[in-house]
Amino acid sequence: MSDSATDSITVSDSAQRNTLDRVAAICFSLSIPSAIVGGFIRDARLGQPSTDLDLAVFGNADELASRLAVELQGKAFPLHTESGMYRITLLPETGFRQLDLSAAVGELSQDLGRRDFTANAVGAPLSGYDPATGRLALTDPLGGLDDIDRKILRAVSAGVFRRDPARLLRAARLSAELGFTIAADTETAIRTEAGLVATVAGERTREELLSLLSLADSGQNIERLDQLGLLTTVFPELEACRGVVQPKEHAWDVFNHSLKTIAALDWILGYGPWPHATENERRLIPLPDEVRLYFNNVPAHGGSRLALSRLAALLHDISKPDTRVLTDSGRIRFFGHAQQGAELTRRILERLRFSRREIDFTAAMVKAHLRPVQMGPEAIMPTPRAVARYRRDTGDAALATLYLSMADHLAARGPALELDNFRQHVTIVAYIREELDRQTAPERHRPLVDGFELQRRFGLKPGPELGRLMAELREAQAAGEITNHKDAVEMAGNIIGRTTEDR
Repeated sequence: MSDSATDSITVSDSAQRNTLDRVAAICFSLSIPSAIVGGFIRDARLGQPSTDLDLAVFGNADELASRLAVELQGKAFPLHTESGMYRITLLPETGFRQLDLSAAVGELSQDLGRRDFTANAVGAPLSGYDPATGRLALTDPLGGLDDIDRKILRAVSAGVFRRDPARLLRAARLSAELGFTIAADTETAIRTEAGLVATVAGERTREELLSLLSLADSGQNIERLDQLGLLTTVFPELEACRGVVQPKEHAWDVFNHSLKTIAALDWILGYGPWPHATENERRLIPLPDEVRLYFNNVPAHGGSRLALSRLAALLHDISKPDTRVLTDSGRIRFFGHAQQGAELTRRILERLRFSRREIDFTAAMVKAHLRPVQMGPEAIMPTPRAVARYRRDTGDAALATLYLSMADHLAARGPALELDNFRQHVTIVAYIREELDRQTAPERHRPLVDGFELQRRFGLKPGPELGRLMAELREAQAAGEITNHKDAVEMAGNIIGRTTEDR
């Protein structure tokens, strides 16, 4: 809660109040003055919960971090030792997820003046914390409280982005996350300094991108990133897509089609608007609860499937400019753009320090985004074997790629969408999804025969030949072509015989 009349906030969560009491006591015992700064105060002023705590430390931040980690049973590690920045991960019972400490510069008002935005430049000295009421008195030298109340994101000074270019992306992310309007002079500064984003460490860029791509209505957020001049600075490869004309069936050029695909995916999943379709089309789309859970799953480390799927939507046609040809008949084609796009996506995400899991997932979607409709041409449903190969090639991204294919369809046709044509696409997707469910049922995971038995029966040795044989048996099992041990052994013998004859 906040009390604007007295420039204070009141911490109502009992666990957080207890933790703040302990932190204040430790600071007092070590004679290290500290103040709460940043997002915790901003969110409290907005009436929103926050589990991240930032402290400006007017003393030995290393000593305080070590002591707090022990007292709060957390784990401390340096973020930037030279500048005195540390992070402590905390137990859930503290009411906080993490505590960040940074060595302050000068007095509190001076330190606040070195922060990024006025909304984050409000401080609360722990010396003024009242544990009985949970009240924190606030220091606001830059008018941050007024900007919070008016929902305006304003840079604290003209040089804020030059001091830390990562703040350019943070401005876009915070504006989208909080629903704040970027002040006119701050927006001008972002556009002017946008090129500095290229100097930001890949890890920090990745973190901001994943945060932005995790928000609802991400299509609009990415378009805003482009309006600020930031999108193609992060992804210079996308600039070549701007203005690239597509076949007449497409409503937009390659660049705008890519942006619209994110918005279409959001609409399909229920996270944003899509003005070019109606409830008639929405009712066609299979969206059971397990699909929502699949997309929203967030591993222990890394982006959710939803964030990565939005990223794949942005990059799925990234290689169209390099593969564009005009055939003798005058038709525009993009031969091999999915394969080349997957390879380029890998290089881009490696540059931005995405994890191997994140890269594999996103690149698989880019590579296979055309597969669903190619598997079912002329409304002929794909064979179980074709679905098994699709699942083998896309792995964890199999389901996400089906939904990307529908979004790609919507973003291709735009306002010229034909209901019957889209219904045919959705029918293929629904069939593949049901077949994937059947093939991934628990009984389909148990091998019908193991490699050791095949070695004994057929005199095989461990190696690539045995691996290929096992893969083909798994594919046949998933497709329902073999259902028991006898079938598996018989098929193995046939495959080995066929291979011997080919030699």
